[in-house]
Formats: sequence, C-alpha cells, structure tokens
Amino acid sequence: MSPVRHRIEHIETVPDALVRRFAELGVVASMQPTHCCDFTRADHTDNWSRRLGEERADRAWRCRDLWDAGATVVLGSDWPIAPYPPLGVMAGARHRRPTRDPSQAPHSPGQALTAAEALLAMTANAAHAAGEEQLAGRITVGHRADLTVFAADPLTTPATELADLPVLLTVLDGRPTHRCDSL
Repeated sequence: MSPVRHRIEHIETVPDALVRRFAELGVVASMQPTHCCDFTRADHTDNWSRRLGEERADRAWRCRDLWDAGATVVLGSDWPIAPYPPLGVMAGARHRRPTRDPSQAPHSPGQALTAAEALLAMTANAAHAAGEEQLAGRITVGHRADLTVFAADPLTTPATELADLPVLLTVLDGRPTHRCDSL
C-alpha cells in the first residue's frame, strides 16, 4: 500500500509564516500555474486579485519560495476548468505570463521555476504526491514505462515556445498510445 501524503490542492496564496511549514510537515503544495498566467494579471486588476486584496494577491503561486524552502511542489492543470496539456502548465510555471499573450507582464516573475524544476514538479514530484515514486515519475529500471518524446528538448526550449512543442510519441505502461507519422 502506498503511503498517504498530505497535500493542499489548488494552493494559490501562501502567507510568509506558512511557506516553511510545508516542508517541515511534509505537506505537498499542488499548484496550477495556468491560473496565475491566464486568469490573473500582474497589476492585480483581475477579479481574483480584487477579491483577495493586494496583500494576498502579492503572495500568489509562490512556486519559488515553496521550492526553496524544501517543500514538494507539484504542478497540475485543474482540467476541465483550465487547459490540461502539461507543456502549457510547465511553460506557465517558468514564464508566468498569459499563454495567449506572452508579451504581457509576468505575474510575480521571481516565483518562476527553472525548466528542470518544472519538469520534476510535473513528473517525479507528482508521483511522490500520489505515493507512486517507486513505480512512476522517472524513466528508470523497475518503473512503469510512461514517457513522452518531444520534437525538441523541453529543458532548453524557451518557456514561451514550450506549449507548442510537438509531441512525437507517448508511451503508457510500455505501450505506445500516440506515434507521430514521422517516426
């Protein structure tokens, strides 16, 4: 039986005093950067920010602070409310700008994750949160063969281009579920 891991789903605003508590208590911070990017504005003129007020809106989607404090940060999409493609979620965690208009100002850019951190948050950290770190979340002997092959390296693809990176192959539990005609 997999261990039960406590987590706060949809954590959006975190007071300073609680950032370190996530790591101290082993509570997973499950975040949806799509909301930060597509449903709020950097200047807090959006409905979410106005309802929360300036102080709480300034503490929104503290991916960097939680990561640096040692918390397990997990990224998700909040589908069906928000788009589910993982590349868009990882891109948002990196650039923190609206997906449809990346020329807009980023929402708290100091809270962005690196490419490697975003990938870990979407894969290995998600497996850990589900208690499946011994069989999922990594490409290694003894784990399920769940993997995706992209047209370019998601770690070096610019964040603003990541969401549109073509998927060439997906494999679920060792079986191909999608294969691009070019393969």
